[in-house]
Amino acid sequence: MVELRHSSSLGARASSSPMKRDEDASPLIHGSTHDDDHRHHFSRDRDRPFCSFLSDDPRVFSPLNSKISLILISVFVIVGLISAFSIFDRLNAPYLCKKDGIVLHCPHVKEAPSLWENPVSATTSWKPCAERRDDGISVYISTDIGNRSYLPPENETNGYIFIHAEGGLNQQRIAICNAVAVAKIMNATLILPVLKQDQIWKDQTKFEDIFDVDHFIDYLKNDVRIVRDIPEWFTDKSELFTSIRRTVKNIPKYAPAQFYIDNVLPRIKEKKIMALKPFVDRLGYDNVPPEVNRLRCRVNYHALKFLPEIEEMSDLLVSRMRNRTGISNPFMALHLRFEKGMVGLSFCDFVGTRDEKDRMAEYRKKEWPRRYKNGSHLWQLALQKRKEGRCPLEPEEVAVILRAMGYPKETQIYVASGQVYGGQNRIAPLKNMFPSLVTKEELATKEELDGFRKHVTSLAALDFLVCLKSDVFVMTHGGNFAKLIIGARRYMGHRHKSIKPDKGLMSKSFGDPYMGWATFVEDVVVTHQTRTGLPEETFPNYDLWENPLTPCTQQFSLQDKKDEQLMLVEISKEIEKTSSYKTHVRVSSQPERASFPPRGWNSYDSFCWIVSEEDFLQSAEIISHRLKPYGYEYAVIDYLWYRRDVPGASTDSRGFDVIDEWGRLIPDPVRWPSSKGGRGFTEIAKKVHGMGLKFGIHIMRGLSRQAYDANTPILDTTKGGAYEESGRRWRAKDIGIKERSCAWMPHGFMSVNTKLGAGRAFLRSLYEQYAEWGVDFVKHDCVFGDDLDVDEITFVSEVLQKLDRPMLYSLSPGTSASPTIAKDISGLVNMYRVTGDDWDTWGDVAAHFDVARDFAAANKIGAKGLLGRSWPDLDMLPLGWLTDPGSNRGPYRMCNLNLDEQKTQMTLWAMVRSPLMFGGDVRKLDETTYSLITNPFFPYVTGMKGSIHKTMAHSQRSRKCLNEVASRTQFLGLTSCNNPKVNGWLVEALDDLDQICWKENLRSHEPLCLYKRKPLLASDEQLIYNQGELHLLASDGMEFCLDASSRQKRTSKELKSSSFSPCRSDANQMWELNNNGSLISSYSGLCATVNSIDANVGSSGVRSWIATGRKGEIYVALFNLNSVKTVISAKTSDMAKVLPGRNFNGTSCHGREVWSGKDFGKIEDLISMEVEVHGCALFVLNCA
Repeated sequence: MVELRHSSSLGARASSSPMKRDEDASPLIHGSTHDDDHRHHFSRDRDRPFCSFLSDDPRVFSPLNSKISLILISVFVIVGLISAFSIFDRLNAPYLCKKDGIVLHCPHVKEAPSLWENPVSATTSWKPCAERRDDGISVYISTDIGNRSYLPPENETNGYIFIHAEGGLNQQRIAICNAVAVAKIMNATLILPVLKQDQIWKDQTKFEDIFDVDHFIDYLKNDVRIVRDIPEWFTDKSELFTSIRRTVKNIPKYAPAQFYIDNVLPRIKEKKIMALKPFVDRLGYDNVPPEVNRLRCRVNYHALKFLPEIEEMSDLLVSRMRNRTGISNPFMALHLRFEKGMVGLSFCDFVGTRDEKDRMAEYRKKEWPRRYKNGSHLWQLALQKRKEGRCPLEPEEVAVILRAMGYPKETQIYVASGQVYGGQNRIAPLKNMFPSLVTKEELATKEELDGFRKHVTSLAALDFLVCLKSDVFVMTHGGNFAKLIIGARRYMGHRHKSIKPDKGLMSKSFGDPYMGWATFVEDVVVTHQTRTGLPEETFPNYDLWENPLTPCTQQFSLQDKKDEQLMLVEISKEIEKTSSYKTHVRVSSQPERASFPPRGWNSYDSFCWIVSEEDFLQSAEIISHRLKPYGYEYAVIDYLWYRRDVPGASTDSRGFDVIDEWGRLIPDPVRWPSSKGGRGFTEIAKKVHGMGLKFGIHIMRGLSRQAYDANTPILDTTKGGAYEESGRRWRAKDIGIKERSCAWMPHGFMSVNTKLGAGRAFLRSLYEQYAEWGVDFVKHDCVFGDDLDVDEITFVSEVLQKLDRPMLYSLSPGTSASPTIAKDISGLVNMYRVTGDDWDTWGDVAAHFDVARDFAAANKIGAKGLLGRSWPDLDMLPLGWLTDPGSNRGPYRMCNLNLDEQKTQMTLWAMVRSPLMFGGDVRKLDETTYSLITNPFFPYVTGMKGSIHKTMAHSQRSRKCLNEVASRTQFLGLTSCNNPKVNGWLVEALDDLDQICWKENLRSHEPLCLYKRKPLLASDEQLIYNQGELHLLASDGMEFCLDASSRQKRTSKELKSSSFSPCRSDANQMWELNNNGSLISSYSGLCATVNSIDANVGSSGVRSWIATGRKGEIYVALFNLNSVKTVISAKTSDMAKVLPGRNFNGTSCHGREVWSGKDFGKIEDLISMEVEVHGCALFVLNCA
């Protein structure tokens, strides 16, 4: 057994030279050993009498000499005793850790509460604002750029610039960001940067091999003109690589913006195209306009996206890290910088054998001969560097620091590193202290990584993304990689810890031979409390990449922060009121439910119906960490959690569900392993509750067809056993109403006869089972809108009132829902869908304005509901990473709405106080989406108790519009099958194919026909109830089918034909032609129709909403539904008309726009703003 002393104990670090500091001087202090062969080697004078050193002749007696001798002997004895005690103390100095072979043993440290994330209170003051664009930068610097907020044409830029992005991946990333900024400063066109081969990386990666070029160019189109290639008119392209005439070489490091205006821009205007090189760190930070720094953040955090395959592989690695133990756990990413080149270049001294030190000296002498010289000066240099904290931490030092911080042995650690100098022997102490330490090569198979090996930068990108998405990031030395990660995590909200060890102070602590473990732990903890990526004020010459605080994030005022915290506290109190996880006992009184519009996450938009236990729990863990602080409290499993995921199973297939002996649906044990043994969702609910969340499930109407076919008995929960009445045992076929099946899942579910005691007993047994499982939220489908079943809703509401488990009651979907239908329903539930499925198309977003207006006018928003309030629900938010509508397994993609349209959707949902149920895949939650759904103003809006009104706004087009032309055309749509106008389809023969054509209401149009790729049967009768794909009449190569996957009513008002989608979606393989001439989708329960309408091209109008807040503030939202930018204005006099009790005469308001962050100052009688296409403006007015 050996012991770990402090690094410089016994003076090892302080006195030995780099050549002498071998293993005996290591912080790994071995037990004391002696060389017996040399113990008695003394000098020749050893036998000489001691007194001979003190007198001329010992044989001559002298009283004076005797006194002097005694005094000197006394002094020597005293000094010797003091020295002996000192040596004893040093030999018995407290040890930090003991080492047995390669295993380090450090004392246990209690795990701190904030071990895995920074305190919420310290991270909520700053929010990202890099996406905000000012009106230009000409007000800051002297140039002729002018104010531009759109992409200028080629002839309006001053020329082209071309840059070589040198170095490794991260240095190249910084160069690209700087290139965009410089192009903006000079109003130049940027040619897509070339990634220059690095001498160390030796990688010839192109921009398009690592980054998404289309996204890069498109995202920055309103900032800078970017082209993929050198223009064709410039014939000698090699000049940009070799010619001095085409190269600007004299750009100083950290040059100010004015330098480019004065020195570079004239040459670009003269030559029209110039290369800038070298271009490493050629733009400053504090000597450029704030908008330029904000633009660099916009490039870094939003425009530069890795290729989808890199993103997907990184997500896979993150998922495997979180689930290595079989349950979801946080993990740490460690950037371990201890490669040979870095160790050599640092010129620091490290523990090692004499042979290792000799080889390192030769390596340094060869690689850096000017710095090495003869090596005699290096020891003092190494000592000074270590004191200043400029030496990388050794792996074993990292291990001791992490243990002192409180990270336990079981901590999952992902290591991002090159080949560690010293190999496995060097890293062994770290790995033995933290055995769950892995690299990407251990997480992924060789085959999975082979596709990334052809470019070293691709492998580096994987490390970058995994570190970025980790719960805790730890760096061991500086560099672009670490500072970009820390900067990005700060920009993401400061919640995730990014630990930057204080190497200078740690060196002193390691070198103090008298410091015990407890003191060392206290030093480590106290020192690093503020070194975890918390907000830090910037200062002159700050590094934008590591700390983007001031230019790229926005700080709320103290009052804003207090108001937000107050709102979140109020929401938390509401959450706590309804968070009673008790056993199943009936009580009569409960706290108010759904006091605010509920918030949460639903699995449908991410996984369709094939979500698994692993997927769901992993998502819930992320929601708990990232979304719960913003009021998102529900994690909901959407439909078909009981269906087996096997070949042949689909939305409306029969015989694939898992039911118990009483005909009740239970989770598929393959997809939900914890449900085995009859446990249902009990274990999952416990885990979700343990995360501080509430658990919800989707359920269908009444009775499953599978239980009906099996004719299962019915459970009587009051008496136990099978339900008996009138002397007989009742079964499923006695209570099921086969004729009232779910329209969009006719082979799946049917209504239950609630007039029968057996029917009521069956429904009661369902919801009591959900309560026993620990369910807090039920989403009841196929009972509202066209499938309205008032009897079932009423009885279920009665059952839920009698359960002690507070269960929020939600209805879905709401196709054709109206305030009239909701009149008798809203008081029985807590939220109810008022539209069909909302997906990521502008048509779907626009369709909600009129619906929301109608329900607001009917005073249904926040009306009395089940034991609380009820809220009209505009459906889940299809933002972020989504699955394909109507498909089970993709293709997956990012939200198709552009950023302005997404802001419009979020603002509308918030203004009308719709429940906010996020639908995107939280495992791939990008920062743009995250900033949208966690906007700090939304708790104010959705938590308002004031009134909500649609008001009048005035618009003026900001550019010349297309001429508005009235035209008559046909549009294919979907509507209720109860509409008699749907009976217009007939079958006609077409060679070897049959076609289905619309014959009614043609108004001189040609028939709109559909056909099947395979021959249909001959007669109409044989077509009935046969499902098949219906294609638009076109060539045989047509790959689009008639689609009804949205379950949403399509009307002519949408002015678009959006009912066609790729034929691989199962939703458009479910069509039936009825005898009455109706063409029905068995997926949506809607019928196809053709409308002939007059359409005014280019005119969609503007909308506005106004609402009062909790403290009297006024929220005004202006929406531009036009296809061009539009200036929208709202008069305060109009606001007064719709706000009862508010008088604006003689008052002035102070206005601020939320999305841009722009302060409009004092507003007298009008607010006005140019709004982007399909965009919105959200004003907050405080009026005196």
